[in-house]
Amino acid sequence: MTSTCSWLVGVERADRFVRDALTTNGLHVVVGVNGSGRSAVLDAIAASVEAYTGTIADAPAGSTVLVDDAHLSPEQRLDEIAAAATRSDITLIVATAPRSFDSRIEKLVSSAGSNRLTLVPLDKAAVSVRAAATARPVSASLAGAIVKATGGILAAVDAALGALGGDRSDPAPLRAVAESVAEQHRRMLVEATDDTRALLLAARFGITPDPASATQIVARASDVESVVDLARSSGMLDTAGTLIPSAEAPLTEAMGEGRCRVLLSTITDVAVRSRLLDATAARALAERGVVHAGLADLLVQHADSAPVDTAGALYDAAVEAGFDAAELAARRSEVAAATGDLDGAGRYADVVLDSAAGCEATHLRTAVRVSASIAAQRGMASRSAQLFSWLGEDRLGPDAVWAALSAAAAGDRSAADRSMAAVSALAPTSSTASGTLLVTGVIGSIDSRSPAASGAAANSLMRAIALTGTVSDRACTPDTPAAIAALHAMHCGDLSRGDSIVARALPEHRPGSEAHTRLSLVGAWASMLRGDTADAGAVIEALRIPVSHVRNQLFLQAIRVGLARRSGDAGSLITAWTQAQNVIAEYSTDLFALLPLGELLLAATRLGQVDRVEHLVAQATDLLAALGEPPVWASALHWYQVQAAIVAQTPDALVPHAKALATAAPTHPYSAALAAAGRAWLGVLQGRPDATDVENSARTLTAFGLPWDGARLASEAALTVTDTATATSLLHIARSLRQPSSSQRDAQGSTPQPTGSLSDREAEVAELLVLGVTYREVGSRLYISPKTVEHHVARIRRRLGAESRSELISMLRAMGYGASTSAAVGGVTAHGPGAT
Repeated sequence: MTSTCSWLVGVERADRFVRDALTTNGLHVVVGVNGSGRSAVLDAIAASVEAYTGTIADAPAGSTVLVDDAHLSPEQRLDEIAAAATRSDITLIVATAPRSFDSRIEKLVSSAGSNRLTLVPLDKAAVSVRAAATARPVSASLAGAIVKATGGILAAVDAALGALGGDRSDPAPLRAVAESVAEQHRRMLVEATDDTRALLLAARFGITPDPASATQIVARASDVESVVDLARSSGMLDTAGTLIPSAEAPLTEAMGEGRCRVLLSTITDVAVRSRLLDATAARALAERGVVHAGLADLLVQHADSAPVDTAGALYDAAVEAGFDAAELAARRSEVAAATGDLDGAGRYADVVLDSAAGCEATHLRTAVRVSASIAAQRGMASRSAQLFSWLGEDRLGPDAVWAALSAAAAGDRSAADRSMAAVSALAPTSSTASGTLLVTGVIGSIDSRSPAASGAAANSLMRAIALTGTVSDRACTPDTPAAIAALHAMHCGDLSRGDSIVARALPEHRPGSEAHTRLSLVGAWASMLRGDTADAGAVIEALRIPVSHVRNQLFLQAIRVGLARRSGDAGSLITAWTQAQNVIAEYSTDLFALLPLGELLLAATRLGQVDRVEHLVAQATDLLAALGEPPVWASALHWYQVQAAIVAQTPDALVPHAKALATAAPTHPYSAALAAAGRAWLGVLQGRPDATDVENSARTLTAFGLPWDGARLASEAALTVTDTATATSLLHIARSLRQPSSSQRDAQGSTPQPTGSLSDREAEVAELLVLGVTYREVGSRLYISPKTVEHHVARIRRRLGAESRSELISMLRAMGYGASTSAAVGGVTAHGPGAT
């Protein structure tokens, strides 16, 4: 028997029911909605026994009587079935749809006791078995898609399977499945009444068919229980009583658009009054063109509490349903900005700003904060400050802290002070305290002229992070305490603190958000500074940054330029520099963008295109002057300008920046380290390096997280001194400072390098030769003398039999040299420091 009904796998007690029906007298009942397989069960039984087909009342003892669709029988027929159900000398097998409000059917079903089979929807496993029975199995994913499309109703499942071609593992048949299932639903709807269809449409929007709700929807209130039964047994509802999604289009077609529009208005009234609408159903009603005040209000409530990635669509639906668009403009701007749609956010915010005179204060403040945040993300700190200034100190409220921060970032210290005065009147909430500490820390870092003051500023910034708490996924501010605190740490040469801040704050922000991306970039910057180019490259390659997010693009492009510069690959540097041109043209310098500016200046100097960044350098110079040349923020840029002078081989250009660092040295330890390094570099450029000063500065730079810079200083000094012992000692120091990190060693170990018949050192020299690096630069990167490089090149030529340099380069390129480093600019390690 089991094999006869193997297609019923997944239907409860199927095998036992069929076996008992064939071997045991008495009443047996199979119950299921339309299309669930009631008739198929009777057919399976009829195939194994000769059924009696005469009048039920005349059935002889020992006979088997099959009755299909008992729920459609007239009263006289039901009387005959009820009488036969009491006989123990025959086998009566009845199939019926469920009828909760038909007492005669309910009594018949109940009297079957344990001899009752309730057909349930097929699950994914049952669909797979059903498909396998046709010798055309389906994949698990396709089986799941069929269940979703059909609700597991057997007739619809069979229609879906019948529509599939020979290859059922391919997801392409889903269109054929959808069309076939829709056609099946059309057939099932043919016999449905208008009232039944009305209840099915209501079920699409969360109103499960029951007499209370049906009375408000159907036309024939006197027969409402019967209509509810018809809807429930239609075979187009899932187990939760909701319309199967694939049945919606056929249902709408059967009813007609005019009838649907009228019904949808009634359904909305019922659903809103009964509070039955979830966000999905409410949005679907609005998208169907329903304009209803209660629906609009409900959509706004759902949007206000929804995750940011769905809130925008709910606000849009609320407007479609009749909510005042101007009233929602501020909230829509905040959500759009949080999801990265800066253009949309700006348009919504402008709606509020254009009607500022009659706008609620909270909405106006939100619009200004969002507009200021957009400006900051687009690299326009001065516009951020102007927006808050336009709002005025008396209307800033809790956003006074962001006004002060924006003013400080733009170099307007007096405006920052005015905004801070407004902060004192705010309620001492955690948010206000965090913002106050943030701005106190930033202004303190600007005013800092002693190690103690610098430490106090850092302390304020760290406490600001501690009080930030859980960040709302729709929070839109010009920056975050964590990003500013991490940047401050790097300007102080404290990369470990920067790493700690980033690691702590990243989980608080939604991946992909502007704030999360900004923190990731700051973390990548720290990795690049310390020489862990593999980690920095891996981070930035995983990021997807819209071109409108200019601030993040600035950091991204500067990191790419920095990695290319450190790799020693001139071609990759040119490519990265070219890609950075748009953001260079768009950005306006602010206090928190000095690091990427310095990196871009170095690249421009190396490529002879300083004119491309001169406007940004001039802006930075003016900004720092306006803020009193704060050592904490100015020193990093001065150090980059020192390095630019080194690259350009212009000692005179180095002097003013070395002096600026020296001036800051007594009050800022990091500036002191950079100042000492600047003096050491000046000696190298002038051909009079002091080996002791070079060694001390190189080690100090490394202690501040700049091993690339320290190793470069030592290696360049080694190439300048005339004493062989001193040169060897300095090269040893350089080599020890630039030991590869664990991630770099892992990366190098995981990728086979071309060596051929070359030794490891010769392979390193060959790699750099193909990249067009000079003997002097090769020596600097590998911590060997140019003469040693020359000897290595001579041996390589003899090994390969190359007759000329061009032939040698071609042979090395054919062997695979040069390719790995070029591909590595996005993050894979290079062969030497090459920091300048």
